[in-house]
Amino acid sequence: MRIAIETAPTLLHFSVFLFFAGLVILFFSINKKVAIVISVSVGIFVAAYFVLTILPYIEHNCPYRTPMSNIWWYISHPSIFSGALCLRYVFTKFHSWFVPYSLGEVRHRRQLILVPLLRFFDDAVKKHKQRLKDGFRETIVRGARDASGHVDVKALTWWLQLPALAEESKAQDILECIPKEAIVQLMSGPIDSGKLVFREHLLSLLRSCGPGLLSVRLDEKERKTRLLVCLRAIHRIAHTSVDQKFEDDVVDFVRRNFADVGLMRAMWTDGDVEIRITSRSICALLARRLLRRRQLDAPELGWLQDVTRTGEPPNMIFDSDPTTQDHMNLKAFVYGLLSSSGQEGDLPREHAISFTETLAILMDAGIERPFDRNKFQDQLSALVGRIETEGSGEIADKLHRMFEDFLPTPAPAPVPVPTPTQTPAPPFAHACTPGPGPTPAVNVPLCPPTHRIRTVT
Repeated sequence: MRIAIETAPTLLHFSVFLFFAGLVILFFSINKKVAIVISVSVGIFVAAYFVLTILPYIEHNCPYRTPMSNIWWYISHPSIFSGALCLRYVFTKFHSWFVPYSLGEVRHRRQLILVPLLRFFDDAVKKHKQRLKDGFRETIVRGARDASGHVDVKALTWWLQLPALAEESKAQDILECIPKEAIVQLMSGPIDSGKLVFREHLLSLLRSCGPGLLSVRLDEKERKTRLLVCLRAIHRIAHTSVDQKFEDDVVDFVRRNFADVGLMRAMWTDGDVEIRITSRSICALLARRLLRRRQLDAPELGWLQDVTRTGEPPNMIFDSDPTTQDHMNLKAFVYGLLSSSGQEGDLPREHAISFTETLAILMDAGIERPFDRNKFQDQLSALVGRIETEGSGEIADKLHRMFEDFLPTPAPAPVPVPTPTQTPAPPFAHACTPGPGPTPAVNVPLCPPTHRIRTVT
């Protein structure tokens, strides 16, 4: 059916070419000057059409094509395949005739010339055979799948400066399509006119959907969708900052503008689970990066105190050692998400993966999956032990259910054994009780066996 649909415009274009050819022939019989002008015009049109036809053949990511591209595809590839096959056969014969047989790595001069040619034609045969097998459309799809992940950051930055992208809805669509690696590259450059264009777009988009007056004009569903797009991009930036891939000024910009406590605190208690997890993860990852610095300024310490407080004294973050500070950050992340005020019941399975990834980073079990299973298990067991010691059994139970493959099953509570009732002493029991005197040295029973006792009537 698809071939029949594509055949109609192909025949239409072919008929237009026949019309132009007849028009040129007609004018050459009437007026040569007019015929020359028309021939030049038609020649330019044919050249442009020919270029657009073969461009997808040369560059598979070319967005332009014509209905004749399919025909050219099935004309050119069989021709090139047949030619490469014949040349490979010819050079194989030349190699067998003119190159002497040799052992080891020593090669003849003629062999050094023929072997690369054989490899070239062999690769050409395989490539064009595969393209004939896949067809025009499937070859382009395969090329897109196998394309490199490299992104031209300068070109993308120039594109973001276009006036049409100032609209938040279009900026949201673009941000959702940008690869994660490109977001990291765009965050740190290039600079245009003294400002980073991507940062400004992302910040404007976040302000339009975050808590405040700017988000009033959006309905709740649209606001959450846009907010999640922004939070995912910021989370990727915070995740990359843990691996020391960003300079301190970039981390400070993200902390001040995208992870402001006044902005994030409203998201920590949002009704959407993904918003709560992503916003908590952003703050926890940035806090971990800040805690690796040797010296912290007052604004940074104040931000850390707001993020890592879980009931401790206000100045504990200032006076603690690095290990204790990491424990406070980890505890604030876990308590903030799993406490009864933050999450009723267990985390949904589709959101538990994001929670686990951040948890592994905060426990130094790895930054990218697969994590260090043994270290993750040891750190998780120690965390649950500390939580149980502090009396937070609800959070410990949630962690046990989430990570039942890593944590041992908690031992059931001991069942109380009922106390047996005292039975009356048997006859002559007082005779079996040793008196307060010394123990007899004779090894005989103090009381005769029961079956030998007779009752005297």
